[in-house]
Amino acid sequence: MGEAWTVHKFGGSVLRGAPDLDRLADRIAEDDGPAAVVVSALWGTTDRLLRAVDDPRYAERLVSDLRSHHLMFAPRLDRGRDGSRFERVLITMEEALRRRRADPTDDDARIQLLASGERLSALVIAHHLRRCGFPAHAVGAEDIGMMLSGTLEADAVDLEQSAQKFDRSILHGIPVITGWLGSGRDGALALLGRGGSDHTATAVAHLLGARRVILWKDVRGIHPVNPRWGIDTEPIAYVPYELARMAAGLDATVLHPATVGPCIADGIPIEVRHLSEPLSNPAATTIGPDLITDSGLLAAACTMDVCAIEVTFPPVGTPGTQQAALLTQLANHGLSVHASLSWVDGIRLIVDASGVKAVEASLRVLGMEVNRVGEASAMITFIGSWKDPEAWLHDLSMDDVDVVDHDTRRIRVLVPRDHVKLALEQTARTSSWLAKA
Repeated sequence: MGEAWTVHKFGGSVLRGAPDLDRLADRIAEDDGPAAVVVSALWGTTDRLLRAVDDPRYAERLVSDLRSHHLMFAPRLDRGRDGSRFERVLITMEEALRRRRADPTDDDARIQLLASGERLSALVIAHHLRRCGFPAHAVGAEDIGMMLSGTLEADAVDLEQSAQKFDRSILHGIPVITGWLGSGRDGALALLGRGGSDHTATAVAHLLGARRVILWKDVRGIHPVNPRWGIDTEPIAYVPYELARMAAGLDATVLHPATVGPCIADGIPIEVRHLSEPLSNPAATTIGPDLITDSGLLAAACTMDVCAIEVTFPPVGTPGTQQAALLTQLANHGLSVHASLSWVDGIRLIVDASGVKAVEASLRVLGMEVNRVGEASAMITFIGSWKDPEAWLHDLSMDDVDVVDHDTRRIRVLVPRDHVKLALEQTARTSSWLAKA
C-alpha cells in the first residue's frame, strides 16, 4: 500500500496575486508524501460571476476580462498543454451568458457560468505547479465521481454515492481538483453553498483515506471570537470535530458547516494554516476527535438582532403536537427559529427580530396566544465541553443576561445588543484568549 495522501485546500482569499502561487508551490514542496490540491476560484472571480448572472450589462466584458486576469497569474497558459481546455472554459462561459440573457430562469446556464471560476483556477494553478517542476494536472471534481446531495445546488457531498463512483486512477501526480462543484442527483452539474470548497477537500480526503487535510487561509487558524469584533485573540490550538461543526454553523466563517463531517469516521485531522507559514511550523488550529470531555469554554459566537417570543398553546391536542405544528408552520414560511424551549402549555421561541410580525401572524393562524415579545437582543452561544454547565453558568459574571438553554456542549444567553462587545471582551479576558502583546 502506498503512502497516505495529504489534501491541500487553497481558497480564493489566498489566491489574490501571482506571489500567492509561489507560496502555494512552496507549501506543496514542503510536503513529504503524495499530495492532492483542491482549489476555489481566484479572489473576486465568483463575486463577478454572480453579478454577471443577475445583470447581463455587467457581463459584456466579463469573459475577456477574466481571460486577461487569469493569464496574468499564468502567462502562456493559453499556449501550453492546457490551452485548449482554457479556451473551452471561456467558450462555455460565453454560451452560458448568452443563454441567461435569452432566458433569465435558465438555471443550468447559471450553474455552468458559476462553475467556470473553479475550472479556470484549477488550470492556472496546475500550470504554475508544472512550471515549478511538479507533475500537476487539472481535474474536474465531477470527473472523479464527486456526487452532491441535491440538484443545481446542494448542502453536502453524497459520500456514499461518491465512494461508489470514485475514480482513483485519475489522481496521479499532483491532481488539482475543482472545489465547490460535482454531479447532482440528476447527473447534471451542481454546486455546493458558498465556501463549499473546504467540504470538497474533506470529501476528497475521506475518499482517498488521506492522513490529513490542510486548509490554507489568510488568517491564523480558528479564533475563539470572530475577528470582526476587533478583539485580538490567539487561535484555538485544538478543536474537537463536533464543536468545530457547531461553530461553523454559527460565527466561524473560516469553516463551511459541512466541512468536518467527512473526516469524523476515519479520524482524519484538519489543519487550518496561514499560507505564509511553512509546513514545518505547528498548525495554528487542528480539528480532530474529542480528547477531553470537560475542557470548559472553547469559543463564543454571536447572533445579532433576535427576539424572544413566549406563546401559550390552545387547550387542544398535546404540547408535543402543538410544538411540531408551530415549528412546521414557521419553517414553511421561511421563518428561522434559533432556539425553542417548551413547557406544559406553551413555548418560548428565539427568532429574528425582523421576522417577529410574520411569526405572530403564523401563531394566530394556529390559534396560539402571544404572551410576551422581548426587546431586540443578541444571542451569545458559548461553545465548549462541560460536565456541569449549570455550575459554569452560576459563575458567569455578566449583567443583564437571560439564559436561553444549555447542555454539555453549548450554553446560549441573550444580552442587550449594545452589551455584546463588552460581554465578548470580558469572556476573552477571563478565559485567557487575548493575544499576547
